[in-house]
Amino acid sequence: MEPQNDQVLKNQESILANQESILKNQESILNNQNSLDSILSNQHIIISNQDSILGNQLTILKNQQTLDAILSNQETILSLLTK
Repeated sequence: MEPQNDQVLKNQESILANQESILKNQESILNNQNSLDSILSNQHIIISNQDSILGNQLTILKNQQTLDAILSNQETILSLLTK
């Protein structure tokens, strides 16, 4: 084979190797994007859970206020009964 043809063959092999490398990099990028999508989805779930927790804490606070009012009423009733 002529030296020029040898060089063309080497260049083609190099191009093929580079294309294979590019394909692997693209696959890696796709995997990373899928990971980022999963992270984003998990973050949305976390935010939703935090909203639920906040709502539950508000309910607990309201229940505590109700219990405080009940206790105050019981103390008033006890005070009136002991007079």
